[in-house]
Amino acid sequence: MKVIVALLIIIAIGAALWFSNPSPQQQEHSSETQSLIPVITREQILSASDLVQSVKQAMQHNDEKAIAKWLDKAVAVAKEAGLSKQDIDYLQSDAAKNYVIFHAERSQFNDAIERAYYTLLSIETIKEDYPQAKDLFASADKLIAERDKLIEQIATELAGGTTPTDVDRQAARQQWVSRHVNPTNK
Repeated sequence: MKVIVALLIIIAIGAALWFSNPSPQQQEHSSETQSLIPVITREQILSASDLVQSVKQAMQHNDEKAIAKWLDKAVAVAKEAGLSKQDIDYLQSDAAKNYVIFHAERSQFNDAIERAYYTLLSIETIKEDYPQAKDLFASADKLIAERDKLIEQIATELAGGTTPTDVDRQAARQQWVSRHVNPTNK
């Protein structure tokens, strides 16, 4: 009986090893399949920071040729990476151009919010200029509210812990600007 159990265990182990080791033909097919998988996706190409930044600069100069040039570079990367014809066709489409421009405009929105944050400007006109960033408005408003709280805290410190006056608030604003806009004037 022990011999039969031992024999069954050996057969089970042998079968497991047999089925876990692919044949040379299966190994060849597996390596072909792996080599066909691109190392980058079209979304990664379209979201690449250098592409977005370059398109953003081209948009600031109203340079359609530069945008087209950068999209051509994106297509070249896609071809080099072995993306499918469908992906390459998409990268050559108006939809891809619109996608990149959309993200560049959102990046411009973020830049404008950052400038407003440090220079103590309102962001209402920025929100009007960038409706495509509507989903970012709430976080931008929160950021500005936090900035305003910090300035109020500075004003309270300048007032010696008492309720700050308009003069204290103005001094706090000047400190903020000198620290963040003109850091060399410390």
